[in-house]
Amino acid sequence: MRKIFAILAVAAVAVGCNNHRTVISGDILGIEDGTIYLAEPTRNGARVDSTEIKEGKFVFKLKDEAAKHYVIRTAEEVIASVFTEDGAIAVTGNAANSSIEATGTPANDAYNQYNADMTLINQRYAQAASDEEREAIYEEYNNFIDQVIESNINNIFGVIMLIQNKGYEFSAAQMTERLNALTDEMKALPVVTTALEKAARKMKTEPRAEGSDFVPTYINIEQPDVDGNLVSLQSVVENEGNKYVLLDFWASWCGPCMGEMPYLRDAYATYHKKGFEIFGVSFDSKAEAWKAALKKQNMKWVNVSLLESFNNAAAEDYVVESIPTNFLIDCSNGEIVAKNLRGEAVAEKLAELLK
Repeated sequence: MRKIFAILAVAAVAVGCNNHRTVISGDILGIEDGTIYLAEPTRNGARVDSTEIKEGKFVFKLKDEAAKHYVIRTAEEVIASVFTEDGAIAVTGNAANSSIEATGTPANDAYNQYNADMTLINQRYAQAASDEEREAIYEEYNNFIDQVIESNINNIFGVIMLIQNKGYEFSAAQMTERLNALTDEMKALPVVTTALEKAARKMKTEPRAEGSDFVPTYINIEQPDVDGNLVSLQSVVENEGNKYVLLDFWASWCGPCMGEMPYLRDAYATYHKKGFEIFGVSFDSKAEAWKAALKKQNMKWVNVSLLESFNNAAAEDYVVESIPTNFLIDCSNGEIVAKNLRGEAVAEKLAELLK
């Protein structure tokens, strides 16, 4: 059963413009006086502005900045999130019970409604009495996400929802087409220009888009195996005995990756002698865990790793943002013919190709 949805942790907002494009005003209970920061929403995100909070009140004033998603935080913790856009944004609530809410502009108001609806969907999913009921709720959730995106596609919240929720489902060509259909104002946002650049890189290693003349071919990888010997993807693809190579990105700590291993073992046992090979690239950081997984999962195919987690040039080249991720390569011409084959889909694709 697929795990259901997560609600982004956010809340934020503001009042009064005073010749500033965006003003974020706060009135929050349960927070000590001191300095608070406007920061990028990543774990160690850069702090882009600071102000003083006194008796729960604070103001951030932003000039001439494109709409973005930020968090408001103290030195110790995140207290709210905010989508900056034209207008007055008010951050209110109680830090003691996490009841902070963002109001005042389209993106922030839409986010509040999204959170409220998601809470109800998650509650219903948790209380569902059968797999069938959970599947129905999951389908409802997917439709709900599509509706949220479409109704908010002209604000920063909707655009971020599109990129985050459809980034894995859409091909690079589909994402490019969808982003290029945005208004000029939305296309100018940094989050969109970054997504378009990423899609352009992904397109180089995704199966050929329908109607396209561009042939995506593999990018070479050369990393050490368990004995410390450098092994290249090129040497495996160009091995005369191989017809198709599955480039598989995984890690021992990745539950879904481990769930795929029985399917890979079965496909390997059935099709290896017919010209199928696997080139595994582990995003482990500890040699012991990597080697233990290789032994436990009986992974007899080619395996390499830099033991540096995602800090790996191959992750950048293939735009690997989550694992498991895999690419099927035709050894006759180096073309990438399939991506993200899951479960029995690996064997089914090989049955089609290795007749």
